[in-house]
Amino acid sequence: MKTDTKAGIYVFIIFGVTYLLVRFGIQMMFEDIHTYLLSGISAIITVILSPQRRIVKKQSGNEIQLKWLFSKKVIILK
Repeated sequence: MKTDTKAGIYVFIIFGVTYLLVRFGIQMMFEDIHTYLLSGISAIITVILSPQRRIVKKQSGNEIQLKWLFSKKVIILK
């Protein structure tokens, strides 16, 4: 599997899990919120919280780097 495809799958899974956690968290706090508003707020918060991916080309091969907004640590996937 190519590095770009693998990075896309990782980011998609993390995005989905983050979206569900944020959505159900907001829904538990505000029980009578409208569905469209809930989805929009959840999507915006998830885009901010989801990791940014970079593919770095090195002599040993391509590396996937995931970096979150609030974390200085970079996660390296091969």
